[in-house]
Amino acid sequence: MQIYYDFLLLERNRTMKKAIVSLIIMIGLIYGGYQFILGYASDQLVGQVANEVFTDDAMHQLLDDPQVASLIESYQSDKSLSTAEVSRESLPFKTKEEATKLVVSKFSITEIREISSKASRGLSKEEQLDLETKVMERLTPEEIEALMIIGLSEINF
Repeated sequence: MQIYYDFLLLERNRTMKKAIVSLIIMIGLIYGGYQFILGYASDQLVGQVANEVFTDDAMHQLLDDPQVASLIESYQSDKSLSTAEVSRESLPFKTKEEATKLVVSKFSITEIREISSKASRGLSKEEQLDLETKVMERLTPEEIEALMIIGLSEINF
């Protein structure tokens, strides 16, 4: 009788080990899938913004903005001095995936689509001010600067 109980205990331990290993594998697959989807969404978002928002007219307007021009100059000088990584270390996030997470956490998908569609057909001064107000309310200045730097590095100025 003791041998039978030992056998059942051994079988229970094997079953428990299999369940734990299966659970760990499932968690790994879910996490990997999440990272893949996040990377894909980031690539799509950056591509969509680059294609729809940064038209030639919009780029000229953006480059004429003194704040953007100074940021581009500082970014390019950091890049040429090989200290871009040092300046990136102080950013609240460092990758486009992290930037996507931030934007999606601060803005709903509907708001992002609405902003994208407005931007693709052109923003009036009033719409630009409204968008700027929304962004300033929801993001810190450090987050905005980080978004601009990561966006510049993705567009390869």
